[in-house]
Amino acid sequence: MSRKFKALIITLAVIAIAVLALIGGVFYTVEPNRFAVVRQFGKIVAIIDEPGLNVKIPLVQSVEYISKEIIFYDIPESDVITKDKKSMVVDSFVLWRITDPSAVIRTLNAGRGRAEERIEAAVYNAIKNIISSMNQDEVIEARGDTLTSVITSEAGSDIAQYGIEIIT
Repeated sequence: MSRKFKALIITLAVIAIAVLALIGGVFYTVEPNRFAVVRQFGKIVAIIDEPGLNVKIPLVQSVEYISKEIIFYDIPESDVITKDKKSMVVDSFVLWRITDPSAVIRTLNAGRGRAEERIEAAVYNAIKNIISSMNQDEVIEARGDTLTSVITSEAGSDIAQYGIEIIT
């Protein structure tokens, strides 16, 4: 083989690799349990929530994935004082999910850890406010679904601004 022919083969191989890389950067897949956030120069230009194959502008747009799944978060135990000044230890957990990825990114920078910090604060404040307004006997009587639904409702309304839904 001549030098020119070898150089031509190498050049064509490099071009083929570059074209394949460019084509590979055009397509992205959205899975059923995820949101795809498409950014162009850092700005959100689209949020795709339907599963399937999609197209983006290579080198200009990037894709970030955010989970749609229900997430379990075990909140650390905390002491709460009741209306009749009795101390109670509260151990709770939360099932939550992202409902508005744009709000999550805008307010929390899309970090799951940041979301759980906000959820923990909202749930703790709801627990403290509700239990501190009740006597210990009332708390014991209301435990279970009654107390859970009141706490979930109060914490959920506080955390909704972040694009997060507390399920229970």
